[in-house]
Amino acid sequence: MAFEKVRLDTLMESQESYNFMNGIGPRPSPLRKSSLDLLLLLTMQESIHRVLRNFKGMGEKKEVSFEWLRDFYIKRVSDLFDGFVKYGNADQFLEELLLTPPSMKHTNDGKIGLVDPHGVAEEIIRTRTEVACEWKDIMMEVPSEHMMFRKALFDKQMENWAMPSDTNKHNVPIQTEGIFE
Repeated sequence: MAFEKVRLDTLMESQESYNFMNGIGPRPSPLRKSSLDLLLLLTMQESIHRVLRNFKGMGEKKEVSFEWLRDFYIKRVSDLFDGFVKYGNADQFLEELLLTPPSMKHTNDGKIGLVDPHGVAEEIIRTRTEVACEWKDIMMEVPSEHMMFRKALFDKQMENWAMPSDTNKHNVPIQTEGIFE
């Protein structure tokens, strides 16, 4: 089975160019491409960590898969996930995982087991979908959570601009302590 990789930069540029040429959106931005790639990379890394924790939590049943994925990940983490990295490293990790043939793995305590990289990749992709959905739900709450901070900032600015005292024109105390400290 071959893994056909669609280049992220080509995909993003073609969609943004199409939109711009048809008057749908603004001129293509390299920041959007960078943000999307960072999101893909972070969701991939979070899903790998969750799969590793899940495998470890299953004990002996997934001990071989846990040790194999941990070693596979550790060998690639500095090149694919840390520091300044090129576009598409999340896909690069999956590609390397999918191109790895099934193998026998000896654990530290002498056990031998069969490792299925395709099954591991499937679990990572499933978990990545869950991570993306969770993060989307969290981000949907950001506007409402920031509203109280915006109100507090506005009140503080109005307090400082209108009256230097600790009351407003209706002699109602303004609660700002603890918000900006």
